[in-house]
Amino acid sequence: MCGFSSKVKLYLICQPKRGNSFGSCSIPLALALEKEAIGSDKDSADEVILSDGIDVVKEIPFDGSNEPTDNKEYVGKEKEDNSELVEEKSKKVDVRALGLSLEFAKTADEVEVVLKDFADLPLNVYSSMLRGLGVDKKVDIVMAVYEWLKRKKIETDGTIYPNLYIYNSLLGALKQSHEFGLMEMVVKDMEDEGVIPNIVTYNILMAIHLEQGRSKEALNVLQVMQNMGLRPTPVTYSTALLAYRRMEDGNGALKFFVEVKERYQNGEIGKDTDDDWDSEIIKFENFIVRICYQVMRRWLVKGVHLTKDVMDLLTSMDGAGLKPGRVDHEKLVWACTQEGHYIVARELYNRIREGGTGISLSVCNHVIWLLGKAKKWWAALEVYEDLLDKGPKPNNLSNELVISHFNILLTAARKRGIWRWGVRLLNKMEEKGLKAGSREWNAVLVACSKAAETSAAVHIFHRMVENGEKPTILSYGALLSALEKGKLYEEAIQVWDHMIKVGIQPNLYAYTIIASVYIGQGKSDTVESVMREMVKSGIEPTVVTFNAIISGCARNGMGSTAFDWFHRMKIWNIPPNEITYEMLIEALAIDAKPRLAYELYLRALSEELILSSKAYDAVLESATNYGATIDIANLGPRPPEKKKHVKNRKHLSEFCNLADLPRRSKPFEKEELQPPQLQGDQE
Repeated sequence: MCGFSSKVKLYLICQPKRGNSFGSCSIPLALALEKEAIGSDKDSADEVILSDGIDVVKEIPFDGSNEPTDNKEYVGKEKEDNSELVEEKSKKVDVRALGLSLEFAKTADEVEVVLKDFADLPLNVYSSMLRGLGVDKKVDIVMAVYEWLKRKKIETDGTIYPNLYIYNSLLGALKQSHEFGLMEMVVKDMEDEGVIPNIVTYNILMAIHLEQGRSKEALNVLQVMQNMGLRPTPVTYSTALLAYRRMEDGNGALKFFVEVKERYQNGEIGKDTDDDWDSEIIKFENFIVRICYQVMRRWLVKGVHLTKDVMDLLTSMDGAGLKPGRVDHEKLVWACTQEGHYIVARELYNRIREGGTGISLSVCNHVIWLLGKAKKWWAALEVYEDLLDKGPKPNNLSNELVISHFNILLTAARKRGIWRWGVRLLNKMEEKGLKAGSREWNAVLVACSKAAETSAAVHIFHRMVENGEKPTILSYGALLSALEKGKLYEEAIQVWDHMIKVGIQPNLYAYTIIASVYIGQGKSDTVESVMREMVKSGIEPTVVTFNAIISGCARNGMGSTAFDWFHRMKIWNIPPNEITYEMLIEALAIDAKPRLAYELYLRALSEELILSSKAYDAVLESATNYGATIDIANLGPRPPEKKKHVKNRKHLSEFCNLADLPRRSKPFEKEELQPPQLQGDQE
């Protein structure tokens, strides 16, 4: 027993550990192990004709509730009542019935009572019986039969005894019952009896280690088998692959498969065996694909840090010539749930498309969602375009997902004032049959307003109405702001009147813009009327309102009017801020009032406000230009330059990075910038 005793003792120390089912595999492992449990020589055949005319009928579980329904599980014929089968020239022994007769036998003596009339049964009858009892997990009966066989060896002078095949069946039965503690005793008995283990024995030991969660030890058994010169069977190799699966070592499993396949192609394995190795290799290929994909799913579930490992394993599978199918790819896509998984999802999506076998709409929607989660919105839109061009036809969820991505991009364009990209996105939505709502139109309007693109704002507003979308107060506010910045005051008033006419209630922002429009026209009295109307409607002016009015005065050289509105802030109990002082100082400096600008600068300092260098320079320049005498020391040091707002080009660059867009794209053609004239009664 060289090389067997020490190894087995090491293998069977741990207590059993119930693992999760691995699912159906290309080589049904448990069934294969059970089929091999009695060996492969003639006396272990499924049906054996005895010298006295007795046939052995193989059965599996003895529990009637577990009767097999597949005819392949049976050999020979069975009567419905499971009784003894009788023929003219021979009689058959129903092993299943024989096993059921031992239902209450718990000791060797009780087994003797039942089997005393069956002294001439061949040994493989007992192997089949032990195997069936093991499937039913009737360990007490199994061990009672085993003890009875050991006793019969002495009584029959070795005629009836536990041979290798009985030991293998016994080990298989104990494995099925997860009675690993008893296995140690059985293995020791094999040593003591001088029974040499065969490949089946080692296969069972490998399976035991898998049951115990000791995958590395299972692979060590394989090495022992090879060192002893035993020829591994397909069951051996499938068990080894399963061990790599349990260790979540996809690369190790793939390497092992490649080595086995190369050895088969080189003629090193598969010779002089009854196994159909051509078929087995195909089964192994299916098995390794499933193992690799299950391992990759586990990696993805663990987090994004193993994303590169997944991509590397996919590449290695390509190198091994494995061609997973659409179902395998789609299952793996569903495991991609975190932002960093988008690389894997996009790769799998492309592979499915390239395979030309179709793709599930739910998988496409999942990819669109994941790419959006990873801030790869433009890539998500490309998947949506594939749905339109290649199918399957997008559903409501597809549309909702892609519109949500458009909204994110439009919001980003709005915040950065990238109005051209906003327009392109709207065009893209229309091109793909997606109806833009007020939210999308307003985002582009605000972007145009921020960029002071008056003509583009008017154009978008018209398109919004023409597309049947009713403008909101936000729509009107953005358009008013764009017109005010373009000093199209009359047009802004037309829009205001139209807004009131269609029943849109102005908000603080709209009131602030129209006040700025009227101050731009020099109509200070009308601004007062707007302020009264604000209060009457329940909206109180804020410092922003007064800043807009004072800023309008500054742009139009109305320093005295600006100073007057500055005093009105005190009446409204609204304290000025830095912007108030800066706009007012600029207005007074332009209006040839350097001394007053100087005093307001000092007043701002006394209120601990930090003004910009622009206000400081305006005071000095105005004093110089108009010959005013001021104490520069009182102004203190010149304030540092404030960081300027990011230029549009940088905004565009940031937006392209955000949206995963090409920077050199042309989102908006020049001819699209020519808006129609805004009609005062436009609905």
